[in-house]
Amino acid sequence: MKPREKIIQKLSEMDKYLDEVEAMLPSTVDDYVENLQVRRACEKTIELAIETVINVLSAAIALSNFGIPSSEDSIIQIAEKNKILNASLASRIREMKGFRNIIVHKYGEIDDERVYKYLSNELDDFDNFRKQILTFMKHAKSK
Repeated sequence: MKPREKIIQKLSEMDKYLDEVEAMLPSTVDDYVENLQVRRACEKTIELAIETVINVLSAAIALSNFGIPSSEDSIIQIAEKNKILNASLASRIREMKGFRNIIVHKYGEIDDERVYKYLSNELDDFDNFRKQILTFMKHAKSK
């Protein structure tokens, strides 16, 4: 699959995951904290949404031949350096990646109220991400 096609496919997947989170998320933090199944489903789904962000960035880097990233951190760094993302969003993506790592590696230490707050208030970063990627793609050379 060509990078441009992969970007469009992954953005669509990201939107699907975000829709799923919004549909599953209870209206109160107490309802969220009390329901283990909902918590785990939301955590896994937001993890997948964040993974798609990293995959989109990797495809955007490939689209314009900006090099081969050595890690997820370097993907974000290359994306910022080459103006795929602005500095503010690159910082937010780093925070997303850190949040995902907590979900993946530290289940016993997850602060459920913090996760609920993130899921309730921080999903606009994904919309901003989509807008910046689509703007980048308008100006990127085709592959």
